[in-house]
Amino acid sequence: MTEIRKAGTNDIPLIKELTMQVWPQTYIPIVGEEQVAYMLDRFYTPEALQGQMEQGHSFIIGYDNGRPVAFASWSEIEPHVYKLHKLYIITGQQGKGVGRSMINYITDEIRKNGATFLCLNVNRYNLSAKAFYEKAGFKHVTDEDIDIGNGYFMNDHVLILAIQ
Repeated sequence: MTEIRKAGTNDIPLIKELTMQVWPQTYIPIVGEEQVAYMLDRFYTPEALQGQMEQGHSFIIGYDNGRPVAFASWSEIEPHVYKLHKLYIITGQQGKGVGRSMINYITDEIRKNGATFLCLNVNRYNLSAKAFYEKAGFKHVTDEDIDIGNGYFMNDHVLILAIQ
């Protein structure tokens, strides 16, 4: 059974630990070791994670039988429109309902604030993640290539979920 709790700055080391259990095996085959190292250093240092929290990103951690297995973050990007910035589940826990529980938690939270949409970006070549989001009701609306510096790009699908 999945338990979910809100996360704060005290949880940054745990978020970083979970990231390191997911990111290398997920993204090195897609974008390569150098880009993964660059992105981890840019988006997942303690300072970067704290900055995201200070900028209004809400974080949660998902547990399976008391063991931390997932985390997610989101924020409001314009009135009533929210963005899911992160949703990562460690290998071996995917396909067990943890991700769906976290999506449900987030949609319940943002619905309280009058949300109409939840959008996200997913790497075009992360086919299992895209399939997961589509199964959860997200629809593909466009593609975008985001220059993240150092000659690297995030080549993403943009997906959106109507909140009812």
